[in-house]
Amino acid sequence: MEFEFLIDHIFHKVSVDKTGTALLFKEAGASFEADIRPISENVLSIIIEGRSYSATIVRDKDKKIVFLNGRSTIVEKPGEGAKAFHGGEERTREGQLRITAPMPGRVIKINVAEGEKVRKNQTLAIVEAMKMENEIKASCEAVVKKIHTSTGELVDAEKLLIELELEK
Repeated sequence: MEFEFLIDHIFHKVSVDKTGTALLFKEAGASFEADIRPISENVLSIIIEGRSYSATIVRDKDKKIVFLNGRSTIVEKPGEGAKAFHGGEERTREGQLRITAPMPGRVIKINVAEGEKVRKNQTLAIVEAMKMENEIKASCEAVVKKIHTSTGELVDAEKLLIELELEK
């Protein structure tokens, strides 16, 4: 079976086949086998190449947030409802990026200041959710136009955190 979805706003097309008790995942020439079993309603036990992992899945509107090995990943269906840009951001007509919180949590650090130039993949802020730190990164070179949050603030999913202005 083939599946299409966005992982952290990046499109993936994956085929999945059952091989005995495991699943064989293939994408763009790469493949791996995984034995996946439910532990509870939101927790899965995953064994890949003899290594055991525990994944927690949280539903938030039309997307799922997967917590695995201290990292969070947003998984959603592609389409009109899904944002087309990396890191919980949306572009405006004025050439700005609106960076939003990927999930409800607490802002534990703001790494930039208004007027500062930022580079691609630079950490802009860190949001803690479910005892896990989630780095919010810039997807391109830009200038910080406005910061809409502060350290320690509790934020809802998709709350505007930072506005960036694209470099011209």
